[in-house]
Amino acid sequence: MNSAGAWMPTVTVVLPVLNEEAHLGACLQAVEEQTYRHVIEVLVADGGSIDRTTEIASTHPSVRVVHNPRRIQAAGLNVALAEARGEVIVRVDGHCTIASDYVERCVDALRRTGAAVVGGAMTPTSHGWLQRAVAIAMSSRLGAGPARFHVGGECGWVDTVYLGAYRADLARAVGGYAEDVGVNEDAEFAVRAGRHGGVWFDPAIRSTYAPRDRVTTVARQFFRYGRSRAATVRRHPQSVSPRQLVAPALVLGLLSPWRRAVAASYMTVVAGRAATQLPTDPGAAGGLLVCLPAMHLPWGAGFLVGLARPPRAPASRENPSRQITTAPSATEWLLLSF
Repeated sequence: MNSAGAWMPTVTVVLPVLNEEAHLGACLQAVEEQTYRHVIEVLVADGGSIDRTTEIASTHPSVRVVHNPRRIQAAGLNVALAEARGEVIVRVDGHCTIASDYVERCVDALRRTGAAVVGGAMTPTSHGWLQRAVAIAMSSRLGAGPARFHVGGECGWVDTVYLGAYRADLARAVGGYAEDVGVNEDAEFAVRAGRHGGVWFDPAIRSTYAPRDRVTTVARQFFRYGRSRAATVRRHPQSVSPRQLVAPALVLGLLSPWRRAVAASYMTVVAGRAATQLPTDPGAAGGLLVCLPAMHLPWGAGFLVGLARPPRAPASRENPSRQITTAPSATEWLLLSF
């Protein structure tokens, strides 16, 4: 892929993890099978796992485990960024499995485009009927919006990508990852880093992702997504797009005097999308009736809550009196009940 004399930087692969024993082994095996020959280290930033995560990581000779006392992903990424020796950082998630040429294609895209950040699509995998429904929803325009890293598309400039690869010196120059935007650290980082070369999407940068497999965990996850996205919008108002206002508008509509009409219209759309799945996967069709609302309503509620009360960076575990949780409060759960 790289021609003779082309840029061949050293690469550090970083993984912020917490209790990832179910997926970490496959993830690290995929990292070890990369075709790119200049991956010099793999840093696993562990946020205090209480399962076998660190034990699994330690069985891989190329892996070095670093301690992330603040637990959240952004803090783990910053710990890894401070420790990294590679010229390029390739960020990987403990729930994902990257293709064998993933790092090679990231480096090639950085070289060809001059982009600040490059990345590809999130391709969800699934097993049970509900997880299949979540995977279908996450890769559809109705479920997750038209962003290319969700639904795919041609190469081009975008506002954010899944995971991302970038030059280490640029990441340090822009201040690393923000630790007070909840779980929206990748998108917020892309806003700041993108000012120095843009964000490039390449569908050839391939990986798979294991989504949540329970409705309650999906709902909590999307509440965090919405609340965290609001924190990024508060900091970077120009980053908001019309698609991100649809779910909050739906929640407000369900709280309005027109809530019955809004609910009827919404469920008609959801039922219509589920009906298209009936011929190929009846189980997933039924799952869509549950998981689409479990994504849209918590995301919208979280966004509204985040505009009023954004998440703050948690303190380290060594100072638990300052710990901040991103779990919904009683008032927030009331919003989720609609």
